[in-house]
Order: sequence, then C-alpha cells, then structure tokens
Amino acid sequence: MMIHINLLPVRQVKKREVGRQALVVIAGVLAFGVIANWIWYDSRASEQRKNAQRITATQSRIAELEKVIGEVNNINARKKDVQAKLVILNDLRKQRTGPVRMLDALATATPKKVWLTKFEEKQNAVVVDGRAASVDDVSEFMRGLQNMVWTPKGMGRLVDQKRDTQTSRVELLSAEGAIEDFPSKDVATFFTNIQLKKAEQREVKDVSGSTKLVDFELNLNANYTI
Repeated sequence: MMIHINLLPVRQVKKREVGRQALVVIAGVLAFGVIANWIWYDSRASEQRKNAQRITATQSRIAELEKVIGEVNNINARKKDVQAKLVILNDLRKQRTGPVRMLDALATATPKKVWLTKFEEKQNAVVVDGRAASVDDVSEFMRGLQNMVWTPKGMGRLVDQKRDTQTSRVELLSAEGAIEDFPSKDVATFFTNIQLKKAEQREVKDVSGSTKLVDFELNLNANYTI
C-alpha cells in the first residue's frame, strides 16, 4: 500500500513567500526611486536657488555700476563745462594782457635812435611810421621786432632756434640777461611778416641846426593772444 503526501500547502506557502519577497523588492526599488528622485530634485532646487542668488547679486552689481557710470558721466560733463569756462577765461585774460605785452615788446625792441610817430592796428595788421638816425637803426629795429618772444618765464629775445632739436634759445629780459633753452612750441613770437615799405632820408632843421634823419614805414602782424 502506497502512502500519499499532500504537498499543495507547502507550495502555496512558498508562493506566498516568493510573492512577499517580490513585493519587498518592488517596494525597495520604488523607495530607492523616490529617494533618488527627491535627492535629484533637491539638488536641482538648490542649484536653482544658487543661480537665483547669483542673478540677484549680479543685478545688484549692475545697478551699482550703472550708478557709478552715471556719476562718472556727471563728473565728465562738469569737467567739460569747467574746461569750457577755463578756455573762455583764458581768452579773456589774453585779450586783457595781450595788447599790454605787445606794446611792452614794441617799446623794448625800439632802439634809442628810433622814434615812432604812428601806430595803427586793424585785425592784427599793424602800420608803424617813425624816424631813425640812419638806415642801420631801422634795420636794427626790424631785427629787434622779429626777435621779441614770449616764454613760460616771461618776455625775451630770440637768440637761436634749433630745428634739429626743436628748441629755441632765448635771452630772458626779466632775469638779468639769463639765456635758457625752451621747446619751440612754448615760445611765441610777438611780430611776424615785418616788411619795410618806405625809407627816405630827409633833412630836419631845429634850433641846433639841420640833421639828416630817415623817415620809414613798416607793415607787420602783431600777436595779441600772448
């Protein structure tokens, strides 16, 4: 006689055990997925917050720079306004002092034996009439006019002009005849285009007798902007 054993309950138990293990695995996978997604989302959210903070900081920095740029533009505008006013003041100063310096240069350049009888000026064009003891005195007067200059240290006489070094050697009249070299661009000439229009010798009579003098006329340009 054979003995029969019913294995169905055992199989069912094993199936249930396998099912529970599968559920545990699925639950673990789902939990891992949820945790992984949460970690990824949190990292993305943290990165987004950092980017938002960077954007805010950058915008604040841009606003500060725009404020600084605005202040710099205002300073530049005020600087241009001041420079324009300084140019006007400098022009006014030159218009006030220029004729005085020019007349001083004219007097300094006039030799002892030369007497001026007329000085007419129109738009920097000057006509000078005068008398001299001789033609040589007239030539000396013309050379004196040509050499009268203005330097950063005051009025002087041009001694030499070096083109290779672009410097001018000047005898300063306010420093007891001191001679200095200046850049040619810093030396301004009072009189230019000096032309002798007339030189006639005449006999002039006075109480002491008769004297021969030279009547002359000069045309030149005068610089009033010094």
